[in-house]
Amino acid sequence: MNSDTSTRDLSVPSVLCPFPVTYDETAARRADEEIADWALSLDLFPAQRTELNGYRFGTFAAMTHPDAVDHDHLMLAACNMTALFAADDHYCDEGIEGVRLAMSASRLAGSLTALENGPRLPDCPSIEGFVGSDPVARALRATAEHITRLGAPAQVGRLRHETIATFLAMAAENSWRIAGHVPDPAEYLAHRKYNGAMACLVLIDVVGGYELPVRDWEEPGVRSLSLAASLMIMLVNDLYSVAKESADIGSHSLPTVLSARHGWSLERSMCATGELHDRLMREYLRLEPDVARHASPELARYLAGLRHWMRGNLEWHTLTGRHNHRAGRPTPKTGPHGPTHDRIKADVHYSVAAGVCPQCGDRHNAATAVA
Repeated sequence: MNSDTSTRDLSVPSVLCPFPVTYDETAARRADEEIADWALSLDLFPAQRTELNGYRFGTFAAMTHPDAVDHDHLMLAACNMTALFAADDHYCDEGIEGVRLAMSASRLAGSLTALENGPRLPDCPSIEGFVGSDPVARALRATAEHITRLGAPAQVGRLRHETIATFLAMAAENSWRIAGHVPDPAEYLAHRKYNGAMACLVLIDVVGGYELPVRDWEEPGVRSLSLAASLMIMLVNDLYSVAKESADIGSHSLPTVLSARHGWSLERSMCATGELHDRLMREYLRLEPDVARHASPELARYLAGLRHWMRGNLEWHTLTGRHNHRAGRPTPKTGPHGPTHDRIKADVHYSVAAGVCPQCGDRHNAATAVA
């Protein structure tokens, strides 16, 4: 999609997110300054240096982790999300960072060795040389060392696992770009919940200074809520990044996928994406009390952390220079209620058409739909 008038007058619909936003602005400003310095020290985002301060990755961490134990724990979250953004920009979809699509999957897979931190049988020196020479691998290694210092072994393993899943989803998206393939909505959503947010949600307990027991982390109801929260976080990203990604290398988002599938205008597809988000949020709010009813103190804190993440993510998207007021990339307007509304029943701009699945926006046989 080219950056033209089709993106200049877009209005991001208000979405349902009935949770309060709370964060320490002083802590956020300090984290913004330090994370920008950290990224520059690793030579991340070299073609975006003049814009980097405006991205406010430290504020992102502060908004999504208001219960961070201290500055060191908050910076773990900021470093992790910055490393993930860097992997996306350096390996996947920022032409200005010299992305080579044909090598993206190889670079994602190769960088995973940076997550292996601590004593082990020696690698070939050239492998460690790769870690030291690649900015993203250096960022991942620094994050692995940081969580090893602050978290328990199981928490380190969870971050490694979810980062691998994220990189697999990134590689899948790049395969679509290389093949010129536009996925069906169900195919897109099957991968989207793993493409970024889960590798951040996994730090909720670490940054909060406690450990969610494995029985809670893997409990089906908890997993369902985590994946739903992850998908809603990524749908918000889809809504606010349409204008940014119009300048990237064949990027996909649910609005562009729906437009291609149905021939809808991008504005209509954005409204449909917002409605899918709100249906998922209503289901989330229906399931959450059942999961919370007999929750341990650690699980209760984790569930609160999911709420903080969903609302903080939404707030950050409305102010970050990564998606707003960026040179050559139009800033999307927000809907009539601002970015969020607290009503459980949302305003519906486009009702679901006959034969369109309310879960993915596609037309398909329910018996053969992608789970």
